Amino acid sequence: MRIRAGITGLSLAVIVSTTTQVNAEPGGFYYGASATVQQAEVLYRKSVLGRFQDAETESAEFSSMGEVEDKPLQWDGLVGFRLNFADGTQFLALQSEIALAGDDINGRLDGAGNSPGRNLLGEAWPEDWNLQTSRSIGVIAKYGITRSLFGTIDISAYGIAGVRQTRIDFFSSFHGCFELEGCSVDQFRTATQSFDPEVNLLVAGVGLETGISRKTALQFELRLIEDFETDWVADFEGEGWEVDAPGGFTVENTDFAVKLIRYL
Repeated sequence: MRIRAGITGLSLAVIVSTTTQVNAEPGGFYYGASATVQQAEVLYRKSVLGRFQDAETESAEFSSMGEVEDKPLQWDGLVGFRLNFADGTQFLALQSEIALAGDDINGRLDGAGNSPGRNLLGEAWPEDWNLQTSRSIGVIAKYGITRSLFGTIDISAYGIAGVRQTRIDFFSSFHGCFELEGCSVDQFRTATQSFDPEVNLLVAGVGLETGISRKTALQFELRLIEDFETDWVADFEGEGWEVDAPGGFTVENTDFAVKLIRYL
């Protein structure tokens, strides 16, 4: 009986120690890393408007668009500061983030026009495109509440609001006809275009944090990123003809992240 009592006492001490570690109120400076699955949707669109001086119809318009849905994986590093108040039942946190890897999405427009081979001037030629996010940094504010679950572990639920600055690298190449009388296959020419904006996008979401030790916690976050949309016009001109090619793309992102953080 004495041996059992000793074992029981030791077990209770271990449980109390573990509970104390997990229930320890996290706060102050922290750092960490996260893996983010991005539900990225990119819609690329292009119209072609051709004007020909000797044509019966002054203009002909063709449109082509393509949508790509991808789930790229992004790795982020982060640092932040958490301030607890209201006897530790509420908190505010300010966090800065930097993406170590981002989106890399490829797509293709099949083109549109009257000829099967898209070998006439003014048609929407087939086009291959690529969109990457080469750099992304952000500042995020969090407000949340903390409650004890079953008296053994603290759970924090919080809302997220902030801004993310992202560098977008867009590149496309198309292979088409630049001759008024039409082209054979060996007369096709390749042209490229690129667009590299740096944009600030609003971020909103919700998260859940659970402690796994005295100083370490896991966070699960769902974020909605503000849509980004841009448009441009590419101009081509030769003797007796002029072609305008309005184009643009829209990017929509929803992120789900798992973060491992360590309080100092």
